[in-house]
Amino acid sequence: MKAFWKTLLALVCLAIVDGLAQVAELTPEPTLSPKQVVEYQVSALQHNDDPHANAGIERAFRFASPANKNVTGPLEHFVSIVKSPAYLPMINHLASSVTGTQMEGDHARIAIRITPATGRALTYLFVLTRQHDNDFNNCWMTDSVVPIEEDGSQSDEAITI
Repeated sequence: MKAFWKTLLALVCLAIVDGLAQVAELTPEPTLSPKQVVEYQVSALQHNDDPHANAGIERAFRFASPANKNVTGPLEHFVSIVKSPAYLPMINHLASSVTGTQMEGDHARIAIRITPATGRALTYLFVLTRQHDNDFNNCWMTDSVVPIEEDGSQSDEAITI
């Protein structure tokens, strides 16, 4: 009987830990701050293949602004951009942290340091705007993500995603 309780406890602990790794299903809403939007997108990319292949990229795409989607959409094209060398370190990365934020009116810039599964840590600058006059009124959405070089300059590979 003692072994039964140990097994049950182990399964409950495993379910709790597994549940923490899952990414919530969020959609743009006015209550989310720019930082929360970026943290959600980065977390989604960290768990890209949960519960299916490219689920994280799909989640991140939900928060791409309409202007961004005009450049990067449809989803299949967005997937290919995110899987390009400039952005691939964000997929299934080990850790991330916000290293800077700047907000001015309806514009925000959030810098995120990514520790990829392999290679050196990289910084990405997320540029967001609060939306007006569309289906996402008052929602913060990502207009672009720019890889930042170690010297602080923007990478030549900067692409709107």
